[in-house]
Amino acid sequence: MLDYIYRLARDFEKAHGFNPNLLYLNADHAQHLKLSFDGSLTQQQIKQWLGMEVIIAQDIVHPHVCWVHYAERIAC
Repeated sequence: MLDYIYRLARDFEKAHGFNPNLLYLNADHAQHLKLSFDGSLTQQQIKQWLGMEVIIAQDIVHPHVCWVHYAERIAC
């Protein structure tokens, strides 16, 4: 899962010229991501390591990334 998210972020940066700051996952994706870190990191630590906020919602079929303005991030 970590490789997949890295590729998403890299492809986003190549396409837009800046890194994404938001990652959308469902609960299963989030669990697989946590296992990529041997399950030893908290959700907050994973967010810090990725450098992205993480939105977990069950209707997310595939992980995806985007960039949102800081003021919009506060509203989420």
